[in-house]
Amino acid sequence: MRTFYLSLIMVCLSASAANAQYGSIELSSGGFSFVPNFTSEEPHFIVSMGTNSEKKFSAHLLSLVRANNLVPRNAIVITRYKLLDKRFKLSVGAHLPAIQINDDYTVDSFFAQEVLTDYQINDRWSVRSMYLHGEGRNLDLEIHFFTAGAAYRKGKFSSYSQFWVLDLDSGFGLSQSFGYQLGKKLTLNAFANQTLSTGDFIWTVGLNRSF
Repeated sequence: MRTFYLSLIMVCLSASAANAQYGSIELSSGGFSFVPNFTSEEPHFIVSMGTNSEKKFSAHLLSLVRANNLVPRNAIVITRYKLLDKRFKLSVGAHLPAIQINDDYTVDSFFAQEVLTDYQINDRWSVRSMYLHGEGRNLDLEIHFFTAGAAYRKGKFSSYSQFWVLDLDSGFGLSQSFGYQLGKKLTLNAFANQTLSTGDFIWTVGLNRSF
């Protein structure tokens, strides 16, 4: 079973790379998660690729690969469709599916739906929100997650400040991300999350190479 899922992820990565219109790989001190307090504290490679996000319909692949043994931790295939694409943007999406490989190599799979909004205030500021509903396909888990925040971009610098709420264990918190473009295809990233409901704090730094 382990070999099957590892092979499946590699096939997905290879197929996506062949058809991708954007892509990047990041070496990070942690592992990305849409839910900030699920962020891993272990080093990972973060692989991201997909079709043109400016189109009505787009497809994306996100995968975390453990840095210590190069074994994938997960792979998420995301499809999105833009319902509104003016100054105010509204998109709906589905994760079909999300596969997670645990440390003991057991595999969990999830199905999720998302709603994204983005309102451009001016050439530097925008406000964004995301609602995510996830449900386990082979385990008893269901989550509702909502986040909203402000994004800022000027020159080589970008940031995103957000407040988030998760119905699992009544979680809520604040997170902050920063990006600084070191070169045409190289970006230095930093992320910090404070889970206010538990007091837990996590931060990561990463170097991203786009292609």
